Amino acid sequence: FFTWNHVRGRTPSPAWRRHGTVRLVRTVLRVVRAHRRAHPRSPRVGIGDLSRPRGGPFGPSYGGRGHVSHQNGLDVDVLYPRRDRRERPPQTAAGIDRRLAQDLVDRFVRAGATTIYIGPATGLKGPPAVVRKRVHHDDHLHVRIGARGRH
Repeated sequence: FFTWNHVRGRTPSPAWRRHGTVRLVRTVLRVVRAHRRAHPRSPRVGIGDLSRPRGGPFGPSYGGRGHVSHQNGLDVDVLYPRRDRRERPPQTAAGIDRRLAQDLVDRFVRAGATTIYIGPATGLKGPPAVVRKRVHHDDHLHVRIGARGRH
């Protein structure tokens, strides 16, 4: 995998934007590794923001649009794989490799994600109780892993 800095539009993401609970980090690593084993010729998966080192607000003052969530180490942004294999967010939903992106969604659902936000134009699907369409998510999916015992 690689990390992506949405604010600067480049890799890597600064370490202070990549803090998560042990459960979240282990889940992301497990899903990304399984995805890679299933698709060995696929591009690396891009990982965006998690949370700040001690949690707390992660709004626009931290760059870009900011995050309403990403405050407690349970959330991660994952870039959709691109059809052209470039390691950056797709410019439009048409640039998403839907087969690989759907595989990531399915794997996060099976891994116990409590919420996954996908862009309305992505064409991706999942259980409606978990996978929901949200604006500003056509270039990445947002995954929330529940706190232990809450999923």
